[in-house]
Amino acid sequence: MKLHQKGFLLVEISKATSIWDSDLITRALKEYGLNGSYWVNSLRVALDELAAAGLIVRIGSRLDDGKEIAPGALLFHWRLSEFGRTRMRDTGLLNYP
Repeated sequence: MKLHQKGFLLVEISKATSIWDSDLITRALKEYGLNGSYWVNSLRVALDELAAAGLIVRIGSRLDDGKEIAPGALLFHWRLSEFGRTRMRDTGLLNYP
């Protein structure tokens, strides 16, 4: 059984010091066998929800040159917050393979 999408995003973010949302989305689409703008936008909303909950933090942004999501799309650079790390430890996600 696969990990739920928000859990997958948290695990991927926790593996890196920081990561761009375009890289996270590419990994998630591949992991779940998804494609299309609906799923890209759904994953971007999931990242916003994780940020609103204080689990991840935006540390930068830039405009897509058309090579990642869509020309002119605003891309965000993310890192796990200390609160997020604590919650992942509490739920067992921090040690998830």
